[in-house]
Amino acid sequence: MKFSLNSILKVITAALYPLLIFLGVNWFEAADRFTGQLFLLLPVIVNSVLLFTFAVTLLYPPAIIEKIARTISKDLNPDELIYCRKVTLIWSLFFLLNGSTALYLTFYASLEAWTLYNGVVAYVLMGILFSLEFLYRHWRFRRYVGTPFDSILRRIFPPPVSNAN
Repeated sequence: MKFSLNSILKVITAALYPLLIFLGVNWFEAADRFTGQLFLLLPVIVNSVLLFTFAVTLLYPPAIIEKIARTISKDLNPDELIYCRKVTLIWSLFFLLNGSTALYLTFYASLEAWTLYNGVVAYVLMGILFSLEFLYRHWRFRRYVGTPFDSILRRIFPPPVSNAN
């Protein structure tokens, strides 16, 4: 039986999630420093899985952000499709940098620094990236599809006025 590379990658990705849960539960119960150090690698593993999930869709379209966008609006124009690929790339780079920082902190920083970064700073950075992308997308495309934020965003970024006389 012949399988496509895309279907094989989906199976591998789906298989990684239970493995993460299994490893996380086992590492959580660890008492010695070495196993405790392995527990500190969980943010690295999570970021690696997210990086893999996002980056694979750049090689084998549609991009994951395009899939998410199509759940809201089925008719994306070519500019929006290019934009979705760029946003997928930006998130992939974010996960690469975030995971690399978490890896560095695991081995070369104090537990306090690791906790501050992985418990606060990483989430703040993620929220800032999400918020900036959300606002930029609404400013650039001005597509309002019935989300709870549409009434506010229409006031900030009014839809373009058409001159169809």
